[in-house]
Amino acid sequence: MDLEARYQDPDAGTDVEWIPIAELELSHSPRSAGESDEHIRVLAQSQAELPPIVVQRGTNRVVDGVHRVRAAQLRGEREIRARLFDGDDASAFVLAVRLNVRHGLPLSLADRKTAAGRILREQADWSNRKIASAVGLSPKTVATLREAAGRPGGPARIGRDGRVRPVSAAAGRERAREVLLREPSSSLRAVSAVAGVSAGTVRDVRERLRQETGAVVPGPRRAAPVRGADVPRARPAVSGPKALDRSNALLRSLRTDPSLRFNQSGRLMLSILAVAAMDPQTQDSLVLDLPDHCIDFVAELAKSSVLAWQDLEARLSQRRSAPPARKECAVNPERRGNYGP
Repeated sequence: MDLEARYQDPDAGTDVEWIPIAELELSHSPRSAGESDEHIRVLAQSQAELPPIVVQRGTNRVVDGVHRVRAAQLRGEREIRARLFDGDDASAFVLAVRLNVRHGLPLSLADRKTAAGRILREQADWSNRKIASAVGLSPKTVATLREAAGRPGGPARIGRDGRVRPVSAAAGRERAREVLLREPSSSLRAVSAVAGVSAGTVRDVRERLRQETGAVVPGPRRAAPVRGADVPRARPAVSGPKALDRSNALLRSLRTDPSLRFNQSGRLMLSILAVAAMDPQTQDSLVLDLPDHCIDFVAELAKSSVLAWQDLEARLSQRRSAPPARKECAVNPERRGNYGP
């Protein structure tokens, strides 16, 4: 990785402009000890072009690169390359800390703890891990600083991935329980979004409700299968755990059959039948992991596959009711006379 690539950040902007050094504001820095004269001299004596600094748009405040600005001044330069950052002061400070932790002259431990304290005051709803990743501290250290500062935040916090999660897992589980009791047919994704917990947690809460009440807590409603006019009506399928267990048992039996395992058509049939034996948990995982822009396409294909399965069953039924096909030996007609009239 080249020197300039180390200084790039997705939040710092991509367009590079030349800005007059005299117009820059250099008084906002996360370094309590100020600038390092030695580091400035090293940068000024370098033959390489200095990477662009980061400047807050509208204020010309230098978010990252004060030492590079001073080095450019020592070189006698009047302009410097810069990327423009669009954001408020709180966001600019977080970006300044994150960039100074990653490259250049590292921030001291005291400066990183001070930065964490400021972020806790301005972004109390950030999770400990999100703050820790910005300031270069461990989540446990941030948790200790949070407790000392008395900044617990609200019942939920924003994680590094931008998702909001409850601070207490018990509170999230209770919200999921309330939603399932009120709307038992809700999907895992819908309950997860409302309760602020993972889909796996919602699944566990649903299973516990089943055990506690002894009743069936239904999962998400599935659309009725679409039947074509030219497709014979299939026998209604038996659903539930017993049907799933039987499907899996049949599939295991077929997988041990050499007549299927050792030819291409048989292996294809086994892979297709594996979809029919899919348990509800696997279905939920596939649905939750599917990108939003693919949902409509997959749903349409799933609906079309209903017709394909019904057609397959009709063909199998026809073959089952038909008399066995008689297979004749392929005898060479030129040699037929050697075996009879």
